[in-house]
Amino acid sequence: MSEPLEVLRAAQHVVVQDFPDRDVPDSLLRAGLTVTVYGGPEPADVSTHERVDGAVVERERGRRPDRADLLYVYRPFAEIDGILAEGGRLGVQTIWRQPEVALTDADGEAWRERVEAAGFAYVEGPIADVAAEVAGSR
Repeated sequence: MSEPLEVLRAAQHVVVQDFPDRDVPDSLLRAGLTVTVYGGPEPADVSTHERVDGAVVERERGRRPDRADLLYVYRPFAEIDGILAEGGRLGVQTIWRQPEVALTDADGEAWRERVEAAGFAYVEGPIADVAAEVAGSR
């Protein structure tokens, strides 16, 4: 498993595939990262989050990006094949997974094994706190 703080400090563009609350994309943006959000399966569901006059603004992008450094996912293990394919298409180095907090994470080891076997670094856990630490150090 990779060191979360170093992974986030090295990233410039993060693709967020679902999230538990708005703090995820907002904290990544405050940390100085380019943030693209997949809000659903269709191209119309893809948006960028930007800061405009100090406010967070969501803009429809209409297509998936060609490249990113990090793919953050908040999805079930049943979707791992598509997630690995998207990570490869984007050319990411790392897949960061946040498990559901309310449930026992029975799939954690399976996620790690599959992600690392596919050639990606793997980070697991909440990303917003790490993003806040990065933002505080910039």
